[in-house]
Amino acid sequence: MGLFGKTISIRWSLLRSFVVLILLSSLTVLMLMTIRARQTEKDLSEKLINTGTLQATEEMDRFFQPVNINALIAARWGLSGKLNLAEVVAGPAGKLTASQLSAVTRINTLLLPLMRLYPEMSSLQVANARGDGFLIIRLESGRIRNRVVSREVWGTRTLWFDLDREGRPKSPEWQEVDYEPRSRAWYVGLKDLPDEEVFWTEPYLFFTTKDLGITASIKWHDQGMEYVFAVDILLSTITDFTRRDTTQLSRNSQTAVYTKDWRVVGLPRHKNFRDQESIRRALLLHIDKIQIPELHAAVKMAEHHKEIGKTLKESGKTIFSYECQGETWWAGVTSYPLGKRRHLWIGILVPNNDLLEGITQLRLHILAATLVTLLAALAYSFLLARSYSRPLEALAAQSRRISDLDFQTDEKIEAKLYEFKQLGEAQAQSLAALQSFSRYVPLEIVKELMAKGEVARIGGHRETLTVLFTDIAGFTNIAEAMSPEALTNHLAGYFQAMIDALHHHGATVDKIVGDAIVAFWGAPTPMPDQADRALKAVLECRDTLEGLNQTWRAQGLPELPTRFGLATGPVVVGNMGARTRLAYTVLGDTVNLASRLEGLNKVYGTSILADIGTQQAGGDGYAMRHLDRIIVVGKTQATDIFEVLGETGKVPAVKLAAARRYEAAWDKYRSGDFHQALEELAGFEAEFGPDAAVERLRQTCEAYRSQPPPKDWDGVSRMMTK
Repeated sequence: MGLFGKTISIRWSLLRSFVVLILLSSLTVLMLMTIRARQTEKDLSEKLINTGTLQATEEMDRFFQPVNINALIAARWGLSGKLNLAEVVAGPAGKLTASQLSAVTRINTLLLPLMRLYPEMSSLQVANARGDGFLIIRLESGRIRNRVVSREVWGTRTLWFDLDREGRPKSPEWQEVDYEPRSRAWYVGLKDLPDEEVFWTEPYLFFTTKDLGITASIKWHDQGMEYVFAVDILLSTITDFTRRDTTQLSRNSQTAVYTKDWRVVGLPRHKNFRDQESIRRALLLHIDKIQIPELHAAVKMAEHHKEIGKTLKESGKTIFSYECQGETWWAGVTSYPLGKRRHLWIGILVPNNDLLEGITQLRLHILAATLVTLLAALAYSFLLARSYSRPLEALAAQSRRISDLDFQTDEKIEAKLYEFKQLGEAQAQSLAALQSFSRYVPLEIVKELMAKGEVARIGGHRETLTVLFTDIAGFTNIAEAMSPEALTNHLAGYFQAMIDALHHHGATVDKIVGDAIVAFWGAPTPMPDQADRALKAVLECRDTLEGLNQTWRAQGLPELPTRFGLATGPVVVGNMGARTRLAYTVLGDTVNLASRLEGLNKVYGTSILADIGTQQAGGDGYAMRHLDRIIVVGKTQATDIFEVLGETGKVPAVKLAAARRYEAAWDKYRSGDFHQALEELAGFEAEFGPDAAVERLRQTCEAYRSQPPPKDWDGVSRMMTK
């Protein structure tokens, strides 16, 4: 038999076998190539990110080290008295002396070349413990200005100059600016540090330009007076660095710089940041607020894995992979120290596709070679199959003649292969026997005997099976809202998914009645684990339907919520019906119980109910909630019923906690302690959400607490509706 039950010739069977063999061999090669490619991807990504990390660190050194060096140089100048501010602020506010202008020119002559040599430094500042301050700042237009402050002498009045090319001050201007250098972070942060140690601030908003940036500062003492020198760096300048081509490791890689709490100080090269305004808005935002999914996913991965954070603390570097929007990314996070008490993190992201271009080409070459090999093998196998098929085709033709009782043929079949020769001889012997038999029995009777096969007969036998009934909740309303054609198409997809899941776990699908399915396990093939298979099948049906319902909802189609009832016990199974019409099905109380349990889902607000037989047979592999002890209509024996929550270990802890709370309350109810049962249920909805079974138990307890049940009450719920 071939695919879909169709028979095929040996010629095509051989061809197919050869094709499958070639494909399996090729797929094995491709699989090995894929495994090796994955290792290559890992090695390549680590090597690339290590290279990028080293490159980024060197670039950061070239960016920040001049700041540290210039701060130390300024401290040396200060120690030699070259940055003394006494003459700069001498005299009352509003009056300028030649000595003041000379002192301003002297300091500018020292600091202005640093500004021009290192454009990443936006301003330089000197301040002392008396509240005097001297600032040289580069504005956005390229204009360079001085600001002089003297809190004790001038108060809130500040003196401003424009500078010419040689650093000489001009156009003096007095402004009211409440600026106190001693309260700034770069001054306060040096309080507990020794002299000549560089301190870096957290990113903050600059007082003068209102730009975001960070400041490096250093202090010294000159003639008993404490002095501080500070260098400002704009965060936009750091972003200019992270967006350079030199930081680009591959076509779509990204480099970014963060604070230790994941606020961005250096934005990556990304389409979201194409102009200065978009860059300005994004600076110093937490990564959660920046709309770059791959960046956000990388940080979440770094925060989620404690070992990554531990690696950062111990070695300052970690590399990991993660998934984002269906694509694999590699990330490297490196700690970059700023002085002894501050550090930044450098993050590098590389998409896996950037690493695979060469590997993909190799895969394509292998695929092309495989196709060529397959075509050559097909041609050879066709010739080989034809040589094999000729004697078999002759044997098949002779067999058809024998089945038609054409005993006159006595063709000798030539075959060179030993097995074919044996088959031909055996068929010749069979033909001879039939020819002999036909001489003893009339040919008409022989035809009748040969035409008569095994006839199915009415009858059944007793077995212990697990039976399932399903039903779609609210199907009547769904059917009324859809045309017959649309409903039929909708149900076709539903039934196919359900039946596939049931068959996947060995179910015998008995029948489909309207929107309901009846199935059972354990017959005709015995199954020692039939209850386990049934529970797995029902859970797969439930999970599959959750996904389908989401899809249908998105397509504007009604959802098909389904209820399941499972029961395990003795049934009669076999061919049932009339002599001319039979059906292989099951009968008995267990079947009726499964049907009733499916309907009782509406009473308890559940979707899967099972009897105690199924629960015991399923064992510890499944988490269930003991709902009630009931007697269904048509029966006198009580049975315990259970809500199937899921496989053990896969059910959320909160759901298990809710189940155990309910069971504790039910045990109190069963013992007649209705007050304690209500105590157990107090606050249930607030903690776990609404639950129809809980509400039913609560109402019953309240009713019995108000009017106690009779003395012979046994706690069994009698379900009198079908």
